Formats: sequence, structure tokens, C-alpha cells
Amino acid sequence: MPALPLSDEQLADASRLKTLFQEWQRSRKESNLPHSQEAAAAALGFGQSALTQYLNGKIPLNVTAGVKLANLLGVSLSDFSPALAEHAGKIADAVAPHTDDISAASLPGARPVTDDDNHAPITVPIKMVALHLQAGATGFETEESYEDGGKLHVPRQWIEENDLDPQRLLAIKIRGDSMVPMMYEGDIAVINVHDRNRVNGGVFAVNFKGQALVKRLKYERREWYLASENPDFKQEPCRNGECNVVGRVVRFEPRNFKDRL
Repeated sequence: MPALPLSDEQLADASRLKTLFQEWQRSRKESNLPHSQEAAAAALGFGQSALTQYLNGKIPLNVTAGVKLANLLGVSLSDFSPALAEHAGKIADAVAPHTDDISAASLPGARPVTDDDNHAPITVPIKMVALHLQAGATGFETEESYEDGGKLHVPRQWIEENDLDPQRLLAIKIRGDSMVPMMYEGDIAVINVHDRNRVNGGVFAVNFKGQALVKRLKYERREWYLASENPDFKQEPCRNGECNVVGRVVRFEPRNFKDRL
């Protein structure tokens, strides 16, 4: 069955969102920071296709996507979708009706804890692992991590929107600060080990001389390079035999808020 066309209100939301997104891109570009849709999609945990469809009013926004976009752009959800902001407020009131001075508006994206299955988010568990690699090897081994119960729970809707197989996703903890300010040490990255095709500008987990690294791949002068977000780190050539792609980073979740504040 074909998707229903968006309402005038939903199209207006998408138009406001696209304007704010373009302003965000201009600001990032002026600051020499990643500003492409692909970079934004990696930060949001969306597929780039889904982001494009949200911006162009092809698929309707939902509260989860709206909150993530608001956080990325540094705006309020109500700045582009008053209806979603109102809906988010009602959900928060239903789950935690006696929260004194703390409201959904003051904590955008907050997920209240509840024992009520009717309000519990529908999630899919992803294995949390440590990667074990050897120099020059294309394969890898994993060791289950027991942090967070050994699982990262991600929204089922995100899995379905991006047509992903949970069995081919792994969650790893970011080490080091080469991807600051996008990812900080302690953040969690989700890797799709089924997607190893190199894409210029994409973020990947790679086996670089036996080390597990998360880097952005760049193609320049007929050569592939590993690039960091942190300007203190130089680019490294990514040549076959010493640099092999483990999988593409399709989502990351901030965990290290200390260094962001």
C-alpha cells in the first residue's frame, strides 16, 4: 500500500525543519566543521535517505526523530513542529505527572523510566562487544562486553526505517579523542558489519595495522585516507593489506556528557 500524503501541517513542519537544517549547515561550514547530510545522518543515527525524506516532506516526522533533530540543530522541537512538541509534552505528563519544575520542554529527548509496558519504548537489543583484530587480517573476533548488560537497546523504528538486520549490528565503545567533537571517548557506536563498501565521507570502523579505529574515510588524489574530526590528528593512508573496513558506523549514542559541557 503506498504511503499516505503528508498533511499541510506536516509539510509545514518539514519546510521549517529544512530551513533550520540549512542554517545549521551554513554555520558548520563557516566553522570548518562537517556539515553534509551524510555527517548529520551519522550523528543522528538515521540513514541519509531517511534524513532527506524528513527534510523534503516525503515521510512524516515522529517525536523520536524530531527530538534528535532538535538536539542536533540546537533548537527547540516547537521551533519546527509545535504539534510534535505538544505530543511529546503529553507523553511526558502521562508518564511522570508529578515532576514539579522539570518538564519535557526543559529536558528534550529525556526518556522517563516506567514499569508500564504501554509507555515503554519498543527497542531491539544490539550486542555490545570489544573488537579483536590482527594486522593485515580482513576478519575480526569479538568479545562480549558486560557493560550495560552486554546490550545496547535501539529503537525498533530506526531499525525498520533503515532496513537493517540486528544480527549484523555490533555496538562498540569509542576510545580516544580523534573523533571529537562528533564522538567522545566513552560514546557508543553501532557498526553494520554487512556494509563494508568504502564511501567517501562515510564513518567506518576499520582494522588499521591491527588496531580497531573509528574514522571518516576520504578519497583524495586516487587514494583512500583515514580522517579524524579532531584537527590535532593527521590523515593516514588507508591501503589494502594494512587498512581493512570492519563495517560502517550507522548510529552513535553520546554517553560522555562530561567533556561536552
